[in-house]
Order: sequence, then C-alpha cells, then structure tokens
Amino acid sequence: MPAQRPRPDAPRRRRLAPDDRRQEILEAARRLFAQRPYRTVTTAEIADAAGVARSLVHHYFGGIRDVFLAVAADGAAALSAARTAGAEVPFEERTARNLAASLDVIADNRETWLAIAGHAPDPTDTDIHALLLASKEHAVQRTLQANADLLRDTPQARFALRCFNEFTIEATRLWLLGERSREEVEALLLSTGRRLIRDVIPSLPALGDAGVER
Repeated sequence: MPAQRPRPDAPRRRRLAPDDRRQEILEAARRLFAQRPYRTVTTAEIADAAGVARSLVHHYFGGIRDVFLAVAADGAAALSAARTAGAEVPFEERTARNLAASLDVIADNRETWLAIAGHAPDPTDTDIHALLLASKEHAVQRTLQANADLLRDTPQARFALRCFNEFTIEATRLWLLGERSREEVEALLLSTGRRLIRDVIPSLPALGDAGVER
C-alpha cells in the first residue's frame, strides 16, 4: 500500500527550539487576545494560529487562563522595556518618546491590558492581582530611573507616582473603550506628567515611613 503523502496545502511545521516555539505560541495568543476577551478564545484557536497541535499549547502552558497570564506577563515586561529614553535625552523629548512607546505597546495588547488593568480585578484572583501590583511598581521604578536627573527615589516621589499611575490607567481605559481619542489622552498625560516630575514632586514635603508629614 503506497505511503500517504501530505496534502499540498497542509502547513509544514518548522523545527524550533523549545523557547522559540513557546514564544511563537505566545505571539499567536497575543494577537487573538488583542481582538477579543481572553475567555472567548480557546486553546484550539491559539494552536491553529500558531500552526501547532493543541496538545503543544497545553504542554507549554496548561489551560487558556495560563496562556493569558503568560501573555499578560510578557506584555508587562514589554511595557516596562518600552520606556528606554533616560536622562541622556532632553526632558520634553524623553517624556514624549516614553509615553508614545508605552501607548503603542498597550494598543498592541488592548484586550489583555483591559482585562488586567482596565477593569477592577478580582482581589481574590491572586495571580492577576499580583501581576497588576508588580506592573504598577515597575512603572514607578522606570519613571524614577528615566528621570534620575530630576527626581530622587523618596517616599513622597513614589507616593506621587503611584497616584499618577492610577490617573494614567483611567485615562488609558477611556481611550481603549473609545470614549476619548489617543491624541487627547497623550496630550493630557504629557502635560500632567511633565508638571508632576518637574515641579510638583520636587516641592512636596518630606514624608515619614508611614506617609505622615514630618
């Protein structure tokens, strides 16, 4: 009996190292999650988009929630890495570049961002809650690093930047939901962020460890 030949239109699976294959699955999932809520996406769809067997998705990640958490963590890392301009770049240019790069990453991960930060997460969901808290702290740390020529790492600076981060989340949420344009949000965040870094934080009174004015 002659050997069965693969159909001409059957996709040829490329040989990849495990890390590369895992990243390929993540990228396929990210594209799907950017289009619609992750709970409506199946591992079969991710496998099809990545050109792999469904069992391979489960092998690397487990179920759909595990894939989502991996994509969310990947997106958080990309968001932190996007803000590359530091004190070597003039302040006005630095803030504009870092904000634009951050919004680009968020736009590419719209549904994932909305699921993690854009809606109030369930505090009992410890994985998502921890991911959100870590992402917020990374944002504060990156802002301090990028503006080390203007800001010192103090309790009052971190307090102000944490508050601004919540402001940023709400403005970004309204943009992603179509209630405001990106141009409006970008202009608002640039104006308020620059004023906060350059004028407000340096003039704040010193705070104690518990946030009490000394």
